[in-house]
Amino acid sequence: MFPQPGAPQAFPQASGQQGFGPSMSLPFPQHGQTYGYAPQPPRKGNAGLLIGIGAVVVVLAVVIVTAVVIGTGGNDEQAVAAPTTTTQTVPPTGTSTAPVTPGWKGVLLADERVAYDVPSSWQIASESDSVVILGLSGMFAGTGKASDGENYCPGSAYRGLAGVALSTENTLPEAATTAARIAAEGGYSDSTGGKITAPTSLTTKSGLTGQFVESSGSWTPARPGCTTTTYSVYTFAFEKAAGLPMVMAILVDRGTTGELSADDAKKMIASIRLI
Repeated sequence: MFPQPGAPQAFPQASGQQGFGPSMSLPFPQHGQTYGYAPQPPRKGNAGLLIGIGAVVVVLAVVIVTAVVIGTGGNDEQAVAAPTTTTQTVPPTGTSTAPVTPGWKGVLLADERVAYDVPSSWQIASESDSVVILGLSGMFAGTGKASDGENYCPGSAYRGLAGVALSTENTLPEAATTAARIAAEGGYSDSTGGKITAPTSLTTKSGLTGQFVESSGSWTPARPGCTTTTYSVYTFAFEKAAGLPMVMAILVDRGTTGELSADDAKKMIASIRLI
């Protein structure tokens, strides 16, 4: 999906004209356009300082247990102090975490306290590398980017791409459906939004419940050299700890060597967890 870095970009038109979605570094649309998903505030600073919207309050819970046994009487007993134990609870950091899927890698969204797993061959992006997909129905702007097969063939920047975004939709079925439509429109220039399945309930391994949607359709890169002619999009909408709706989107080129199988896409979704 998407053009290779540096390639001319054309956005899907209402007429169905063949085009491509934006690159990952595309600036957000101008004021007045309809957004399906809210972009994340930028991370700035090089020494652990975060400057953005709001403030991050870190609460350190310190538990100190000290036991002192003091000798009495006329004996030469010495005071004995038990070791002091200090436990600190701090937010997770970085972009990786221990996986729950054997042989895979864990992707960490530290700010959102969300994690999911990807196959070991996938690449986990830095915290500043976001996933931005602009479609006719709105925009998916997320973090926790992971990808496979970058520039694997002419005309497609990735063979597989995943990310997680906050949603502005009112319900989880709407959030999953809108994300699938935007991914098809912006990632594969499919103005129809693809063939979208009805939302179905799904529970992850960690017990997180949500709504699952799949979209599929035809897509051929404008530049020759790719064997892909179709695509699949998998989305899962769930609520994070604060009750805010979030959506994971997985975009996959079909008809290529080494493509992500439908079963593995569902394993990625099944691994989503709050941390």
